[in-house]
Amino acid sequence: MIKMRKSTMELLQFRYFLEAAKHGNLTKAAEGLHIAQPALSQSIRRLENELGVPLFDRKNHRIYLNEQGKLLEKRLIPLMGSIDNLKDELWESVCSSEKTIYLNFYAASTFITNCIIAYRKIHPDVKFQVSQLEMTAACDIHIDSRSAMRKEEGNEKDLLPEGAIGQRVLKEQIFLAVPTGSELAQKKSVDLRELREEGYIRLGHGWQLRETCDSFFRQAGIRPQMIFESNSPESVRNLIAAGLGIGFWPEKSWGGPPGDEVTLIPIRFPVCRRNILVTVFEQAREKKVVAEFIDYFCRYFLDC
Repeated sequence: MIKMRKSTMELLQFRYFLEAAKHGNLTKAAEGLHIAQPALSQSIRRLENELGVPLFDRKNHRIYLNEQGKLLEKRLIPLMGSIDNLKDELWESVCSSEKTIYLNFYAASTFITNCIIAYRKIHPDVKFQVSQLEMTAACDIHIDSRSAMRKEEGNEKDLLPEGAIGQRVLKEQIFLAVPTGSELAQKKSVDLRELREEGYIRLGHGWQLRETCDSFFRQAGIRPQMIFESNSPESVRNLIAAGLGIGFWPEKSWGGPPGDEVTLIPIRFPVCRRNILVTVFEQAREKKVVAEFIDYFCRYFLDC
């Protein structure tokens, strides 16, 4: 049975070996490495002992690579080159990570997509990794929404979710969208309790806006008549425009006011608003680009 010798070889020994092989003279190699010649000689002897084979032939104060030394040199040159490049690659990776925003959103998808496109026109070096999941701390920023209740109802301020370090709240009014040619389009405001007989077009289950609007019906104490549901906000908008029914329309996150075929009416009861919550998580604490994008997103929201 062959007993393997425990190795204590270090990268520094390999660097010393390659420098000695390049110069063929220990004194010159030591000068190039800025170390004493005896220290270099000792390092090479220790490497040879570790490997169990001689690496140089010595003659007339010069050293020459033997077959084993040539093989080691052949293997080490690309390896050490890769190691030398590793530092630069790691720093490039750090810079790339610092310029990448991991954004998860569960509401206002069209609005957020348009915002990202506009932001990248100004900052083309910033990259986005985007997902659409429920609240998760495995991102820099999470954007979702919830119904905004009246202050006089006494709701306490929501606590930050686990792992979050900050949150911005953007308020958005929800209008009633009606066909422009309808009688409702002439009203200055509406009460949902007066519209229990109307046919509504709404988003399907799974949308936060759907859940928010359902809460408005519950506050009004009515069970509305639903004539169509769709998982496409575009379909909801188009069907209202076609005069097939009425529905809810968020002030900002659907791209602002609709075309001429749809009129937006303020809802006086119940209070129909929602909050867009921009939550920042721990992993984004040191990312300057995250704070810059959030500021841009909030300005973009307010300017729409």
